[in-house]
Amino acid sequence: MLKFQEAVKHVSGSAPISTCSETLIARRYVLQQKLGRGSFGTVYLVSDKKAKQGEELKVLKEISVGDLKPNETVEANLEAQLLSKLDHPAIVKFYASFVERESFCIITEYCEGRDLDCKIQEYKEAGKIFTESQIIEWFIQLLLGVNYMHERRILHRDLKAKNIFLKNNLLKIGDFGVSRLLMGSCDLATTFTGTPYYMSPEALKHQGYDTKSDIWSLGCILYEMCCLDHAFTGHNFLSIVLKIVEGNTPSLPDKYPSKLNAVLHSMLNKNPSLRPSAAEILKIPYIDEQLQQNVKCKFTNMALKDKTFNCQQEAARIVNAVQKKVHLQTLRELSEVQKMTPRERMRLRKLNAADEKAKKLKQLAEEKYQENLKRMQELRSRNFQQLSIDVLHESDEQTSKHLIQSQPVTALDYISIGHKEPSENETPGRLCMSEPVEHAEKFL
Repeated sequence: MLKFQEAVKHVSGSAPISTCSETLIARRYVLQQKLGRGSFGTVYLVSDKKAKQGEELKVLKEISVGDLKPNETVEANLEAQLLSKLDHPAIVKFYASFVERESFCIITEYCEGRDLDCKIQEYKEAGKIFTESQIIEWFIQLLLGVNYMHERRILHRDLKAKNIFLKNNLLKIGDFGVSRLLMGSCDLATTFTGTPYYMSPEALKHQGYDTKSDIWSLGCILYEMCCLDHAFTGHNFLSIVLKIVEGNTPSLPDKYPSKLNAVLHSMLNKNPSLRPSAAEILKIPYIDEQLQQNVKCKFTNMALKDKTFNCQQEAARIVNAVQKKVHLQTLRELSEVQKMTPRERMRLRKLNAADEKAKKLKQLAEEKYQENLKRMQELRSRNFQQLSIDVLHESDEQTSKHLIQSQPVTALDYISIGHKEPSENETPGRLCMSEPVEHAEKFL
């Protein structure tokens, strides 16, 4: 029995927990209740006496040092080190680690919604299903969290529904007990750990484990959220392994978009080199559209309108994570940079700065070209309009001249060129004879 269990039994009586000095751990944490048992120890709900109001409840993971082998102690300490480096809204927040009563203790954020596996079982038993929008929101939250880990060269190695927790209906990745920090660009973890339902083919075949194995596990979680069942099932361990390694890739029901099914198939590709990274999935047009339109909008509204829950800060952190650029550098490139000497890094920074400057100059030149092109088009349009007006004027003048030449001579024209008015005995009709025509020809 672990050291804190007797204390939990003691406080289960009528005495208020806050008054029981025996339950105080590290001079600030008060045991509330046992939440469960993990791979390395027991998990308790505690109250932090020094925390801000509304943030008192936390989780304590107790790992008995005496029960662990030296290498397992290193693993437990590694979890604390990993968590201390992670700060993301889709990852369970780490607060502290210490040794108390011959136990190694880790204090983390408390998620009141329990884990995703409990939520899935609850819906399955009630005959309900998650809405498509809810699945997409949760899936993108997990993608953001996994991408954040992988950018820092951290593998989870045990992604499953039980290790994903809900807080204010936001998903958070936790339980990094068997996570591992990659020390090189091509390192592959080879320890056989994890849950069979979520394990990748390469892990089952002992071919190593890298970031693409986490992507496989995330694909299994996506399928489980949609279908409320495991992507690969069987009567025993061996049958599950055979389906994962050699079986067909499962598809989502027809009620889900084909684009989402395509994303699932890419994540469950048996060839890890053909699986997309978390950053690449976030750049898929269908996912990017959902990210920008639905998820970002929902979290922004939550931050502005939700006054009944303490989730404004969480929602704001999610929005910030959405707005950040997804890094497209590979883990190998990051590792190569770390291997460089200070002089080489400085040279690389100068080259990057030069590339950035060249990019800006190219953009400026393009903008200038477009501006000049627009001006030329406007000038051409103006010249064409002026030319059209001149042509019309010239045409009008030629038309007028032609009319003057072809107009018949009248009595008034006859008088205007020097002839007297006809007498009363003369008829006007005779004015159209040869004489006026001859005078008209001379005039012209």
